[in-house]
Amino acid sequence: MHPEVLPKGGSELLPKFAKFKEYHLVGGTALALQIGHRISVDFDFFCDQEIDKRLFAKIKKVFAGHRIRPAVNNIDELTFFIDGIKTTFFNYQYKPRLTLLKYEGIRMLDKKEIAASKSFTIGKRGAYKDYVDLYFLLSDGYITLQEIIDLANKKYKDDFNDRLFLEQLIYLDDVPEAEIIFLMPAVQKKKLISFFKEEIEKWKKDFLAS
Repeated sequence: MHPEVLPKGGSELLPKFAKFKEYHLVGGTALALQIGHRISVDFDFFCDQEIDKRLFAKIKKVFAGHRIRPAVNNIDELTFFIDGIKTTFFNYQYKPRLTLLKYEGIRMLDKKEIAASKSFTIGKRGAYKDYVDLYFLLSDGYITLQEIIDLANKKYKDDFNDRLFLEQLIYLDDVPEAEIIFLMPAVQKKKLISFFKEEIEKWKKDFLAS
């Protein structure tokens, strides 16, 4: 794992989330911890149940002595800032398909399943960081485009449209660039587009040959 990807104070906070065993870490932070490609500045946790009304009280107890500022609190989302770090607990209907990893006592989504979740997000219009994350997953050989599509179809079923995902993967014109602190060689939007075009062309050839 790569704890250096966490924001200032994040390494101290992360193990305390082990108290929330029904939740697992997802998104950019879970991915960055596994592959070490960039700094990630927030914590996102998923569970396939409604947010317990007592959750925020438990958070204040577990993180006593830390500055906590609530932002959203309803049955589907609890978002708050702890020592300035944005943290969200989500009610997420799609259960994990792969075995969850463990780090510092917390469970987290496997990098391959994170790739599938980002393909789902991109198909619905993702953020710039989603494209960057998929670039490193594909370019460093952690997963193939076909594996992403297969896993996304298994996880999201009819809610996932592989054609739309592939179209959106190379259309970044209206996706604003975000400030990213890279821990590996930086990649720009032009490189992302050319790389994804090449990946899709290779995928098409393999698909037609199969």
